[in-house]
Amino acid sequence: MAMISLLEAFIASLFFLVFLCFFLHKKSHGGPILKSWPFLGMLPGMLVQLPRIFDWTVEVLEATNLTFSFKGPWFSGTDLLFTADPKNIHHILSTNFGNYPKGPEFKKIFDVWEMES
Repeated sequence: MAMISLLEAFIASLFFLVFLCFFLHKKSHGGPILKSWPFLGMLPGMLVQLPRIFDWTVEVLEATNLTFSFKGPWFSGTDLLFTADPKNIHHILSTNFGNYPKGPEFKKIFDVWEMES
């Protein structure tokens, strides 16, 4: 029981220190903060921006030439690539559509030929 509360206190202190460092070192130039933290990835920066997540996403894409690689926490496997570049969109949706499979759930829901069988 004491070990669990010690672990909880350690985790709470760790998160407090991470967010404290994040707020103390916040850049004043007004641009989006894209710092990747060890273990936490870019999640702290995104969580702070939740009230204005859509505006922040646009700012990040504008600051990164319309393509941004989001690094999530190492234990979650949520590394994502965001793009708004028309050339990338055309490449994904037209030129090389077959190289970007959607997965079995997508096929199950949207495959018209499979539904009719």
